[in-house]
Amino acid sequence: MSSKKQQVWGSHLSSTPEEENLLFCAGRDVHALPMADEALLPYDIWTNRAHAIMLYQQNIITAETFRQIVNGLNALEDLVERGEFSLNPEKEDVHINVESFVTDHAGATAGGSMHTGRSRNDQVACDMRLYLRNACLNLGERLVALAALLIQQSKSHMETVMPGFTHYQPAMITSWGHWMCSYVQGLCRDVERVEFAFDLINRNPLGAAASFGTSWPIDRNKTTELLGFDRLDVNTIDCISSRWENEAQLVQTYAMVMNHLSIISQDLMFLSLPYVGMLRIHDSLVTGSSIMPQKKNPDFAEVIKSKASLAHGALMSLLGVQKGGLSGYNRDTQVTKYVVMDVIRECELAPSVLHSVFATLQVDKTRMGALCQEGFMNAVDVADFLARRLQLSFRECYNILALTVKYSQEAGYITHHALQKALDESDCAASITAEEVIPLNDPQVAVRQRQHQGAPSPKAMQQQIEELATVVNQHESFIRNTRRRIQNAYDACRSFKI
Repeated sequence: MSSKKQQVWGSHLSSTPEEENLLFCAGRDVHALPMADEALLPYDIWTNRAHAIMLYQQNIITAETFRQIVNGLNALEDLVERGEFSLNPEKEDVHINVESFVTDHAGATAGGSMHTGRSRNDQVACDMRLYLRNACLNLGERLVALAALLIQQSKSHMETVMPGFTHYQPAMITSWGHWMCSYVQGLCRDVERVEFAFDLINRNPLGAAASFGTSWPIDRNKTTELLGFDRLDVNTIDCISSRWENEAQLVQTYAMVMNHLSIISQDLMFLSLPYVGMLRIHDSLVTGSSIMPQKKNPDFAEVIKSKASLAHGALMSLLGVQKGGLSGYNRDTQVTKYVVMDVIRECELAPSVLHSVFATLQVDKTRMGALCQEGFMNAVDVADFLARRLQLSFRECYNILALTVKYSQEAGYITHHALQKALDESDCAASITAEEVIPLNDPQVAVRQRQHQGAPSPKAMQQQIEELATVVNQHESFIRNTRRRIQNAYDACRSFKI
């Protein structure tokens, strides 16, 4: 059965609803939440494997015990990858579940030796950092993909003139390409935040034990290497006390990202209003009504806006969890796992949903151009022209144009008669020809006049696009190369043999 037939709405739509969009909008309404520690299973296996390699190389466990541990971990990993292993709630958490499996599979010596020189405190801190850094890279990839798409589309719309707004009122003429480049610039800052968060998160806490180290001769640099961390977090107390901080850092990044995506969403909602009609969202990305069969609702945009608020609230929660906590481990920080996982689960698809929206978005260039002829949006440009042409101050020309707009209300555009009348009533005693006024009412001319860096003229746009494309490519390379380094560390750990 198609997804369209599963809805009570949609018979009037030309396309079946996109599954990812439906999932994003429905959220937890009809989907059960998984156990939090299920997300940590692959990372716990990895940290156990790395820890076992280090214990063996430090002569803390025997070669035979090491083989038994690794065999048990490999068997467990195979089951997890096939979806054939579930956590037992009676065993409290992922760490005890893994240790219990290895004990049952490889013997008590193997299972019992896994915990040598560490605590569940540094285990979970390490697992969470692996989980969070992967979430960073996932978010970064989605943002880069969205930014790259917008850059490509902006190339086709450098001369697609449209109204710009302040206070939701017509303001000045710009272009759809210029508008999209503004999104890209914000998204690039978001990816910078992702990379900053990644740098803070990707530091090894393993070996901190309960907060105060261990008497075993462990090699923390070795586990740093095996787990693909960039560096070691040295002080063992801070490794554990700061567990909330990494979660808060990523959620702060998400809060900023979702704010930007909310602005984009609001723009899409406004510009696609039937009464505005500059954009049309594809039928596969709208939803319908259970009572009004004609409706095409941009639910994705409203959900993005509401999930931004969710991220804001989560950030405040995380900032408060450890406030005033005594240095060392406090179980207060356990809740930070749930909070950050909620934010990731609820928000991670937002950039991908918007990618689908823009990939199928219909732009009505004719409507955009027609609206540029309304609301006297060329008034500032005409005032600038007069200031240059007549060698007057901008404020004098502003006042002249205010009168000109007043006298042009009936025509709906700036007329030569109205402009000359306003000039005659001023003290400048200047005159403008009708031939000079004609191009001033051309939206393309107005946009082409703004050629400085960052402006909407095609010339300035070309420079923006090239510069933004370079930045996006750099971010894409960082994420790709980081993925490769982490995968290489995992492969080296997985293939380690004695």
